[in-house]
Amino acid sequence: MMQLHKLDSYERLSISESTRFLLCDFAVGDPRRPLHQFAKVDWDELFQAVRHNGLLGLTYYYLTTYPSTNYPPPEFRQSIQQTYRANALRMVLMYRKINQVITQLATFPIDYLVLKGPALAHLIYPDSSWRPFNDLDLLVRERDWAKMHQILIQLDFIPEFDLPEPPPKVTPDAVLYEAKYWHKETKLLVEIHYDDLLNAGLASRDVEGFWQRAISMELDGVTIKTLSLEDQLIHLCMHAHYHGYTRLNWFSDIAFLVRDHTDKFNWSRFIETVRTEEAEIGVYYSLYFLNKLLDISVPNDVLVALQPDFFRCWWHEYYLPENKVLSLRPMHRPDFSFYFMPLLKRLIPDMLVMGRRKEKMRYLLRLLFPPKVWLQYYYKLGHQQVAIHYLLHPLKIMYHYFNEIKEKIIA
Repeated sequence: MMQLHKLDSYERLSISESTRFLLCDFAVGDPRRPLHQFAKVDWDELFQAVRHNGLLGLTYYYLTTYPSTNYPPPEFRQSIQQTYRANALRMVLMYRKINQVITQLATFPIDYLVLKGPALAHLIYPDSSWRPFNDLDLLVRERDWAKMHQILIQLDFIPEFDLPEPPPKVTPDAVLYEAKYWHKETKLLVEIHYDDLLNAGLASRDVEGFWQRAISMELDGVTIKTLSLEDQLIHLCMHAHYHGYTRLNWFSDIAFLVRDHTDKFNWSRFIETVRTEEAEIGVYYSLYFLNKLLDISVPNDVLVALQPDFFRCWWHEYYLPENKVLSLRPMHRPDFSFYFMPLLKRLIPDMLVMGRRKEKMRYLLRLLFPPKVWLQYYYKLGHQQVAIHYLLHPLKIMYHYFNEIKEKIIA
């Protein structure tokens, strides 16, 4: 069996061109498409890349359907089969842990949506075992923060940071994206997401709209709620874009949704929601790259309706070049999510490329003279120390910005 390496899930591997083509073949999730044929393939490299990109289930499905020949060779097929079976056992245990949590949550008066992993596996994949995951993502209204925190503590979860209520804010629409909790006994990681559904760095404008459009589904005999199909597509596109398209299985999620479920779509509502959230960049490029990589497309008029202006497209190409995205090889990538630091990797790229600039500018202006409680929280101050920090705070920010620029110039 081929050797397994410990991999960073959010960084790309160096791969050959043959591996890139074959990864895309597996990621499509359609064994009717023939595999690309190459005279020379590094099958160990491909095996590692399949695991790294979350494509183990889809590759196993393809190989069990694709005629058994010497291409791919028996050793590669055996490695995929053995690793898939071991992972399938891991997923059985994962679902038991998740079922225990959602069954217990059903006894408490709190609303939540299940995001990504198990919801996607059961909602859009023909076989849930094709979509592995490592944690449970839940969406909770920020106003229910304290309630969910107390519930998870009661259920023997340990928080990454002890925040029994939302931390102070610079502006009302600023929101912490997630809080992590680990279960003492099972070690299950639960990530609680709040009102920022689209990795924007700000609460979504139509948070209640996402909740109102949510749908019910069965997960191992327990009724849960998740995003509607249209909102799933927006969420998946923005999630893949935020992470710089570092894993190919995120495109597989979008591919299954677009290819197999869009006959149920309300495209007008989809476009309206994207525009309301000013999420055109993340959604447009995710769908554009989906077509380039996997040859799966949405209706052309949808893509035309979402195409961003020339200015944003130019800067997006500067920060996230198309040829580098499509190469599937390691590359520098910016952090397209709003926060005031770091300046060069996060704030400036986000302001140049992403939407909701007016709200972000209001945040930055308020940051020069922030609320007292925010200053105390951010700098861990006592009451007697706050006054001087109204002077020091902007100077400290400028100091960090200056150092970033200086280091960039020196580099």
